[in-house]
Amino acid sequence: MVWDGVWQRYRDAPLRLPPTAITEYAVVLTADSILARSTRRRQTSTGWNTAYIGANRYTLPPDEKPPADDALHPMAFLVEKGPGAVTRPHFHQADQFQVVVAGRGMLGDHEFSDGAVHYTDAYSAYGPIVAGKSGIWWFTLRNRWDPALGICRPSGRCLMRPATATSTGNSPPR
Repeated sequence: MVWDGVWQRYRDAPLRLPPTAITEYAVVLTADSILARSTRRRQTSTGWNTAYIGANRYTLPPDEKPPADDALHPMAFLVEKGPGAVTRPHFHQADQFQVVVAGRGMLGDHEFSDGAVHYTDAYSAYGPIVAGKSGIWWFTLRNRWDPALGICRPSGRCLMRPATATSTGNSPPR
């Protein structure tokens, strides 16, 4: 009975956000896995891309304009890669975190598996990502729109600015 009373008190309490330095950007978002499954689409022959929060370039309706480059546009999507799938070196036009939730693989020369966190600044190339024997699943988290994937050619030519931070593992970015 005591637990029910405590739960009732917390359930009915007003939502209080922790103080932040930038209060005008305080955002609380949640995602429903059942609704997210309806956005699951085969992106390539090697895996799936499932949007959980925010539209991305694969899920934006054709009649809807993408957000402005400087707009806050949180997005979270699950990438599921099958065994041995390879994602070539590339970059994005938005900062991002990748959180591995299942499987294992290689990110460049680094092995990574569930629980690993990778951060990359916008315009910083990373990869290749090679899925292990059981595949690999990760969530990609961004705070703004990423209009197009930037592919790095074998010659090393990429449209990039110098990296200011990239980190792989369970430590915070530099």
